[in-house]
Amino acid sequence: MSWRQELERQWYAGGVGAYLLRPLGAIYCALAARRRARARRLPGALPSIVVGNLNVGGSAKTPMTMALLRYLQSHSWHPAAISRGYGAHPPQEPYAVLPDDSPVRAGDEPLLLRSVAPVFLSRRRHAGILAAANAGHDIVVLDDGFQHLALQPSLSLLLLQGERPLGNGRCLPSGPLREAKTALQAADALLCDPAAAGSADLVGIAPPCFRFEQQATRLVPLHDPVQELPLQALRNRHVHAVTGIARPERFQRTLEVLGAQVTLHSFPDHHVFRQQDLVNISAPLVITSKDAVKCMQLAGLPEIWVLEIGIHWEPSFSHWLDQRLATWRSPQ
Repeated sequence: MSWRQELERQWYAGGVGAYLLRPLGAIYCALAARRRARARRLPGALPSIVVGNLNVGGSAKTPMTMALLRYLQSHSWHPAAISRGYGAHPPQEPYAVLPDDSPVRAGDEPLLLRSVAPVFLSRRRHAGILAAANAGHDIVVLDDGFQHLALQPSLSLLLLQGERPLGNGRCLPSGPLREAKTALQAADALLCDPAAAGSADLVGIAPPCFRFEQQATRLVPLHDPVQELPLQALRNRHVHAVTGIARPERFQRTLEVLGAQVTLHSFPDHHVFRQQDLVNISAPLVITSKDAVKCMQLAGLPEIWVLEIGIHWEPSFSHWLDQRLATWRSPQ
């Protein structure tokens, strides 16, 4: 078990290590609250929707961003995604991600987003939004921008997952939170999976909470995505799940719900896969769409399937979102 996995176990299991780190967590929370209170925030050049979370690690931000981009496209908007580009090495910023960019240059999540809509990388979100405006877009969705306090977004959405969506309720390093629970009030809406929607952590929270679910949608060969396989192909099949994501256990559970017998091979989040990482693992391998963009250029691999995951939200969220979109610039 890595030190990070042990720390996360302490956060959620009430370990002594997390308890001893409480003073540091309290300081972190106080500094984050002070930073938010003193922030001088300015709107961007376009209407902007921020998708974020309070806790560290994966919480379906990128799949939700993709779902929002598709929704906006279906409603006659011309959206772009803005990303900080964690782990990316673009030649300049802002940088418009190309469809055939490498994960090293563009980052894995931006490259996945690029399969849906244009993506601009910029640590300075205002500059990224301006680049999108100059390219003819009329709205942007920011993947993981809730803590970027220089920007005043048009809409802030916070994602929450699991029966304990706020962990032990403490800030780093004593808990998983980037900010205290009170920062939930800064969101316009919460997007909660079924477990989080019923969590006692969210009792008394003011923003509306809309339910969403992640569901497996397609199973495709890595190098032949046109050839779709039935999800039933996983039933009673022993597969090796290979991941470089923050929450590999969720991917494992998804496969198990589909009836697969799973052996998990977990690499660190944003891991850049090499051929030697995969060649000695027995086929078939099943990977996420996020990891697929990092494996496309590898040759001589065993049989690899990509399990694509989609986001489905309750109809009331569509109605709520439509009301807010109507108050912004009319789509062309």
